[in-house]
This record gives sequence, structure tokens and C-alpha cells, in this order.
Amino acid sequence: MAAAAFTGTLIFKGANGRTIQVRSTMSDVAAAAWVMPDASTTLQLPSDTNWSLVDIIIVTGGTDTTNSDLFVNQLNSGLVIDHKSNLNTAQFRQFITNPVTFRAGSQLKLVQRA
Repeated sequence: MAAAAFTGTLIFKGANGRTIQVRSTMSDVAAAAWVMPDASTTLQLPSDTNWSLVDIIIVTGGTDTTNSDLFVNQLNSGLVIDHKSNLNTAQFRQFITNPVTFRAGSQLKLVQRA
């Protein structure tokens, strides 16, 4: 099938109560990383507090990729982002009930896979 680029939003909540939303673009190509707003493929979390990933909202989803691996500080965390269960139409998305916490200043990278 032809790759169909799509977008998503990562939502983080800091231990200080602050919330940040990061829009990203996915190419729908296996082994390609999500592209962040600054056109890089790595998201640097602010260094003022620990951050919890509380939601990922994917719009439409791709045709060639079904999930993504989450790398933290260049190491594969073992967490797999399931694109289908994080669609904007899904009632119960992956991290709403099970947020994942990262240390202040962590670097995150999401890499698509088929």
C-alpha cells in the first residue's frame, strides 16, 4: 500500500502540574522516526521536573505502519505505541489509565514499525 502520512499529539504532565502538548508528524514508513515541531526526530523534555506521558492522540493513522517503538535517551524502552488504540476516536487510549514517567531532561524518540 502507499504510505499515508499522519499526525499525532503527545501530551505530558509535569510533576509541577504543568502540561505540554507536542504535535508530531509521522511518514508511515517503517524505521522512520516521528518528526517533532522543530523538524528534529528527538523530543527533549524540559529539565525543570519529571514528566509523565498521559496521552497520545493519533489522527487517522497510517496504512503501512501499525505501531512505534519508544526510545528514551537513545535506548529502546520496550514500550510499543499501538497506533490503532491511540486514534482520536478511541475511547480508551493507551496512556490515559497507565501514564509513563520520564526523568527531567529526557530525550524521546519514536520510531515507526510495520
